[in-house]
Amino acid sequence: MLHGGLVVEQQLALYTGGPKISPHRSTDISYTATKLASLLLYPLSLALLMLLLALLLLQLRQLRSAFYLALVAVAWLYLCSTSVFANYLMSTLERDVTPRAMSVIEKADAIVLLGGAMRGDTHMSTLADLNQQADRLVYATALYKAGKAPVILLTGGAAPGDRPEAQQMRDTLKVMGVPVQDMLLENQSRDTHDNAIYSAELLKARGMRRVLLVTSAFHMRRAEALFSRQGLEVVPAPTDFQRPVGTSVVPGWLPGAGNLGRTTHALHEIAGYWAYRWRGWL
Repeated sequence: MLHGGLVVEQQLALYTGGPKISPHRSTDISYTATKLASLLLYPLSLALLMLLLALLLLQLRQLRSAFYLALVAVAWLYLCSTSVFANYLMSTLERDVTPRAMSVIEKADAIVLLGGAMRGDTHMSTLADLNQQADRLVYATALYKAGKAPVILLTGGAAPGDRPEAQQMRDTLKVMGVPVQDMLLENQSRDTHDNAIYSAELLKARGMRRVLLVTSAFHMRRAEALFSRQGLEVVPAPTDFQRPVGTSVVPGWLPGAGNLGRTTHALHEIAGYWAYRWRGWL
């Protein structure tokens, strides 16, 4: 167990007469532009956009074009809401990621818990709400309690004015029984690329190089590659698998909101992977 004073909370900005922006991270404008552009890849957003264009064509009396565009929008939304399509996309992301029993997972210097499991602070609770990726927090806590590493590094920043996700995760893990002195906080990052850079800086400064990387299985390929490029010895510890194990009683061609959510996550991850490849980060 680590001694007190090891908890590190890096500030989002350091001021020396003006804002100091880290050379690692993108500017607020480019970050916001990237997030807005990614919305166009989401099935619901894209379908609504096509329907709006169809309405515009209808106003312009382009009846045939409006009809076909509306038909494509509805068909795309239906396809993305089926388990057949959602399972296919998730299988392309998780096929090389294998779940491992806790007993065979190697020990490491630290457990790195990636953000993405928090929905944010609420007015009704002292703890932040969790989202569908909350398995990450449970699994990281289980690894720690199994003695796989003496410290958990929580990595995740926030938009200006919000509380960093690393702090939100710390509060939740504290309730789950992880001592505060055994948690390191990295709260500058806003994407997986930043996660890897800032986490590596903190870990190397403490002589830690072998890490158990905890994230969702569909996100592991991109995350593992990024952390490995920072000179860390990465032991994948995937969780939150999205591929079904058994056979569902619901026919795969029936649409469902859960399937639409899984498709959205899969498309976001696929786009993120290729965007990182294009920028030379992978």
